Amino acid sequence: MPDRSLSDDRVLVAVLALTALALVARFALLGHRIMHFDEARVAYWVYNYAETGQFHYRSIIHGPFIQHADAALFGLFGYSDFIARLPVAVVGGLLPLCALWLRHRLTGGETVALAFFLAANPVLLYFGRFMRSTLLVAGFCLLAFVAFVRWYDGFGVEYLYVGSGALALGFASKENALVYVLCWLGAGALVVHHKVAAHRGYDSGTAWVADRLFGLRSWLQQTWGPRLAGHVGHLVGAALVFVAVMVFFFAPRGGVTAAGDLAITPANPNYDAVVEQCRTAGLYSSSPGTTLRCTWLTVQEGFGSWLSKSGGSDPRTLVAVAGQLELSMQVIVGYAGSLFLLALVGFVRERYGGGRPRLLVLACLYWGLVSIPGYAIGTDINNAWIVVNALVPLAIPAAVGAGLFIDAGRDALERDDDTSLAIVGVVALVLLASVGTGVATGVYTDATEPDNSLVQFAQPSQDMRPAVSAALESAARTEGTDLLAYSGGNSNFVDGAESAPREPACLGWFSTLPLGWYLSAHDVATDCASQPGELPDELPSVVVVPGDCTLERTVDCRENDSAMVPPEDIEPRLDGYERYPFLHRSTGGNDFDGMIVYVDNRNA
Repeated sequence: MPDRSLSDDRVLVAVLALTALALVARFALLGHRIMHFDEARVAYWVYNYAETGQFHYRSIIHGPFIQHADAALFGLFGYSDFIARLPVAVVGGLLPLCALWLRHRLTGGETVALAFFLAANPVLLYFGRFMRSTLLVAGFCLLAFVAFVRWYDGFGVEYLYVGSGALALGFASKENALVYVLCWLGAGALVVHHKVAAHRGYDSGTAWVADRLFGLRSWLQQTWGPRLAGHVGHLVGAALVFVAVMVFFFAPRGGVTAAGDLAITPANPNYDAVVEQCRTAGLYSSSPGTTLRCTWLTVQEGFGSWLSKSGGSDPRTLVAVAGQLELSMQVIVGYAGSLFLLALVGFVRERYGGGRPRLLVLACLYWGLVSIPGYAIGTDINNAWIVVNALVPLAIPAAVGAGLFIDAGRDALERDDDTSLAIVGVVALVLLASVGTGVATGVYTDATEPDNSLVQFAQPSQDMRPAVSAALESAARTEGTDLLAYSGGNSNFVDGAESAPREPACLGWFSTLPLGWYLSAHDVATDCASQPGELPDELPSVVVVPGDCTLERTVDCRENDSAMVPPEDIEPRLDGYERYPFLHRSTGGNDFDGMIVYVDNRNA
């Protein structure tokens, strides 16, 4: 099957240009938005890995790809939000190149349209600037999918190996790579159903199936021997590539420090020996047998834990699923409405437009549509990022839908049909306007606003950025204790757990994220106090306290931050300090409404 658009340099140039724009859009102001709770949580553990050299896989942090990539980048460039998000931005920015590997099944216009949707869709762009593994697993699994398509279509066995490696990277990014494989199998079954139902050239579907089985038997007879061994050998080789990539990313470094992350219980007679053996296991520091065994035990435990959460050990209520479906559709309508509608148009064109339908288009529509309710059922918390898993496959039938208008516009131009050309122009303008507006507001100007459906609740107000910047600048000028965290009795702000494995240990670490990430990454010496009697005689140059919004609606403190008040017993001692209040979450906080950072700049 030839690459139809391979000889058309315009298609190649257009896709490369869109890829360049995609990278620029993702790199621009990449470190500006304040870290989300999840971003900071994972970034801290990457920081810990980079500092200590210890890593082992835990599903609560998801796949290890981002941890290894960021640890290497932190070692080269230091700790920052920009660097933490860089691997996701690179993968998202290169995503449009996948369109070139489908050009043999798409027209030139459709290939460019696919690259456009992957480059510019606001949802893919927002989460391509977000340190979560959702975009990574979607990108690597799309790469695997198009590579497998090219292998199936006879472009060379090298695509089998590329697809296998890319799929392993998908698994190393996030556990739901398994869901991608299941979606492919389900979509494939529906494609087979279409073929059987159509049974073109045959009297019945049964006759079609019988002929295919006979053809398979004939193929096996003709290729039996060295040729068949070669095919099997390549399949085995691709499986070994998958395993090698998985072992590289999932293998411990510096041992497995938590026995609970191993798929073995104290009831096992070898429990103590295995735990002790894995405590020193590592990709480069133990025997291959030990490394493989301990890696497998962590993968078994991690994927088992993830599957149990997604599959029913704590099932979602119908109300929760309905809430996620409502949010998903709100995101799709607000930021991917044109893509979704064009995907339906592309499907209708292929399925009912006459001629032989391109089953790739139908399969991707099924894959994308089932992902919308499927992920709503499986997710454990309402969020917008799961929509990425649906939009990536839907971009392919959407490209076909866009191609219909591209072809209509070309035909109208050739016929001097001004009316048809005007209709196509209006459709194009609506598409570009919807994408442009979504990018401008949803991705850049309103990236932390609660009215933005892309913003998840655990995103702090952007007002935290100047507060963090001022605190870090002040801490860099001081010696000894740089910052005091004072709770005023709120045990969720300061819990005093000095032996906790996270730094600063005395903070209510999870409750105050992303604060812990910034303090650790910039080596801010932090002390804590809970009650007035624990306050030092001389306060450091930075004091952080929980804030209480005194307005009826907590979210209104975003605009009126003077209504954010600290614990009553600390403010008299902060005369002369500059005050930086902000909401800790998009519309308020879980355990306190916000934070107030006080910075003494008098000696700056």
